[in-house]
Amino acid sequence: MTKLRVILWDQLSNKISSLQNCNKQEDIILMWESMCYMTHVKHHKKKIAFLLSAMRHFADELRNDGYNIEYIEIDDPHNTGLLKSELIKVIELYKITKIIITSPSEFNTLNEIKELQSSLTIPIEITEDDRFLCSKDEFSSWAKGKKQLRMEYFYREMRKKYSILIKSDEPIGGSWNYDSQNRKPPSDTLHIPDAYYNCPDEITQKVINFVSKAFDTHFGEIHPFYFAVTRKQALEALN
Repeated sequence: MTKLRVILWDQLSNKISSLQNCNKQEDIILMWESMCYMTHVKHHKKKIAFLLSAMRHFADELRNDGYNIEYIEIDDPHNTGLLKSELIKVIELYKITKIIITSPSEFNTLNEIKELQSSLTIPIEITEDDRFLCSKDEFSSWAKGKKQLRMEYFYREMRKKYSILIKSDEPIGGSWNYDSQNRKPPSDTLHIPDAYYNCPDEITQKVINFVSKAFDTHFGEIHPFYFAVTRKQALEALN
């Protein structure tokens, strides 16, 4: 009963719902780099390099943790560029009995997965993306019947629900937002710390070299590249 667990480019978390109860001895993890996604609009070179590097680093983390990874790089000559055909190849190769994927954040990708549910011979389970403080169903319930959807009022409900800067159901400080103050320029005495800098490792440098050539018509400069591409680096950047 081998299951295929699909992880998309913006689902790089070992706590993602599609990985829950994963059988490391039997299940296969599919990660696929899509040229179509990178080119349907001309993304900044740095963004493309960041996404590819983060994906490859995360795949390595999963491998080191004992997961079975089927990873398809963007310049692999056997990469068809289509999610459906990549799924079919892996299904046939490993005799997959079920596909599990966390609900995609992109509307088009979600629709594509739903369409595949009727065309593939095995079931697809779309699990909820529980990385958010509010589920889609909860938001739909909040929005139902409202003539105007103003995000500020939604944020107020979330602050109350999770007691974020709230005391006795009222905002600490006396106001729900300070947008008028946020529009003012910063004080000349404001100390701004140096930005996070990370020296690209071998994986990132390989990606940078590829992106520089394959996406040379895209806008932006790829150097210097200093983004955090792993969870460890992201925590360092946060600190």
